[in-house]
Amino acid sequence: MNYNLKFIAASVLSAAILLTATQPARAGDVLSTISSTHEVTIGTANDAPLSYIDPASKAAIGIFPDILREAFRRMGVKADIHAVAMPFSSLIPSLTSGRIEMIGDSMYATPARQKIIGFTHIIFYNPEALDVVKGNPDHLHSMADLCGHIAGTYEGTAFVDLLRSASAACPSGKSIDIRLYPTLDNVFADLSAGRLDAAVAASSLSAYALKQNPALNFQIVADYKPVNRSKAGSAIGVVKGNEAFLNAFNTAYTGMLTDGTAAAIFSKWGLTPPAFFLHQ
Repeated sequence: MNYNLKFIAASVLSAAILLTATQPARAGDVLSTISSTHEVTIGTANDAPLSYIDPASKAAIGIFPDILREAFRRMGVKADIHAVAMPFSSLIPSLTSGRIEMIGDSMYATPARQKIIGFTHIIFYNPEALDVVKGNPDHLHSMADLCGHIAGTYEGTAFVDLLRSASAACPSGKSIDIRLYPTLDNVFADLSAGRLDAAVAASSLSAYALKQNPALNFQIVADYKPVNRSKAGSAIGVVKGNEAFLNAFNTAYTGMLTDGTAAAIFSKWGLTPPAFFLHQ
């Protein structure tokens, strides 16, 4: 009887140890974990130039990895950045499940998201762009103009709600036919092929895509006015309870804004003038 009790107790203890070892890091542990392991895993939607994985070296590159590396240096933290590519809609679930330690990509710090995860101060403003087929044959210049047309965006973004709100305001029988895609590349492919009349995407990504590949059959509507630029602030996301990391990072990034380092990073990646992105 005593032997059985000891065996059961040992089994329970072993199971508890195994469960603890396989659980994600507790909230509030990110800074100490990075400092001790000298590495961090970030999630990215793999969209250049904001945050993506170099096909040759497999290194995390882009604006957000550059900002993190410089911030870590100023924080006195030595850490290699490993990136995991995934659809944008998978970023928050991957963070809360412990698959990644940070969202190192452009995500609006909306009130709804702030209830789920923690955010740094705003890194930059990335309002939406209205993208249309070259020549803008349908004469689309505003969200209201999309009524009765086919418009697309990528899943998990604030642009989904933007299109749904615009569609709800359309006249009866002329709602927007909204198409959702797993990635931005899918959106641009269907827009270029004429399967969409328009697309709503981050202005930085639309501009960069056209700069890298002028052959894409779409253009940004130059006179389009973003619905609410003040709500288009992107930040780095972490699990709630990481105030130590957030405070240290925010101090470092404030210094980068002040001394021009942040502006230099944005210029390096072709997002110019940097003031357009860095200031509300």
